[in-house]
Amino acid sequence: MMNRQSLPDDATRTMLHSVSQAVGLLRETDFAPDAPTEDTAALLQSLGIRARPTTGQDSTTGAREVGKWRDIVSKVGIEALQKLFSQTRVIPFSEWTDVGQAADLWYGLLSGVIRPLGRNDWEFIFYLGNPAGSNFFDVDEILDVMGSFTRTGNVTLALEEREVSVLWSILFGAKSAPEFDTQDPEARARYRAIFQTLDIRRLIVYSESHGVLIMQDSYFDLTRPPVPAHTHNAYERANFIEGYALGLQNGMEPARCLALGIATSGSVAEGSTVPAKQEVLRFLSEWAGDI
Repeated sequence: MMNRQSLPDDATRTMLHSVSQAVGLLRETDFAPDAPTEDTAALLQSLGIRARPTTGQDSTTGAREVGKWRDIVSKVGIEALQKLFSQTRVIPFSEWTDVGQAADLWYGLLSGVIRPLGRNDWEFIFYLGNPAGSNFFDVDEILDVMGSFTRTGNVTLALEEREVSVLWSILFGAKSAPEFDTQDPEARARYRAIFQTLDIRRLIVYSESHGVLIMQDSYFDLTRPPVPAHTHNAYERANFIEGYALGLQNGMEPARCLALGIATSGSVAEGSTVPAKQEVLRFLSEWAGDI
């Protein structure tokens, strides 16, 4: 039975203080690491993997300019790919709807690179994007590919509330059903139904007001604090996943990673595109103090 848990105020404050302590041990550069080389960034984007943009480059540039897996292997070499990915354990993929040949690319990466490395400590983060207009068979295929990664690590599927509403309609044959959000009375049951249908370890649903994390035996619902309008920009989603991934990289529990993602997306100073460590700490402190 899934434990549906909206954390009590005291528990939320305790968790946020714990996240703050963990953040305090991180380096400033952990929040704004150097961008990969232009060639590496282009390679990652050709594989449908998020890469911090190089100077003057948008984070989605090149996401559509992809070929087939065999073409990438022919150009780069399987050994070079294995060497590149052996240096990390958290892989944040781009939105499926923005990646041509995604099923071919991602299954090729899994079978040709991830599995041969012989590890099971990977953290894979997938975004579906908005599947409206996609047919059931294409959606079902890519969800199967995502599920294949669970044999070698943990799979997180992250969706905005509108995207998860559309996905529910596609999976359960209710395309004429009205959209629902995180506060809909049926939301929890529908999120759980999606989670149980998929072969994943974690489902994240987020909106401007809430962040929800569904796992096998738990359901965490965090109320997001109000943030300045300037944080709602083209980098908001990337900053959320950067924080979530940073938490995973440093061994934080998933619920704390969710809180860190909320903090990194909501604490970016005006005029900046990435959060600073001190701003993240300030955000967490004010969040806990306002509860």
